[in-house]
Amino acid sequence: MDLDAFGEVKLPSAIQVQRRGARRPPNPREALALVLGALGTLGRMSGVKTLNIELHGQPAALTIIEGAQFGEDAQGNTILENTSND
Repeated sequence: MDLDAFGEVKLPSAIQVQRRGARRPPNPREALALVLGALGTLGRMSGVKTLNIELHGQPAALTIIEGAQFGEDAQGNTILENTSND
């Protein structure tokens, strides 16, 4: 698997969580919960497949989102485009 073929996610700002009126970046556990929640939601609308792999001798998680592809907006930020005909 050629990792140079993979892109990186670029966003204009990081996700913030709010608690008691204060905003802050999510901690790792909250960030993982946000990712899993988003993938679960996408999985109900399209196919989401997961696979555990080994990469450079370390475990890695791979997710495929059917009917979607990454793109960029005018500012170079990562977007996820729906390519299905639904």
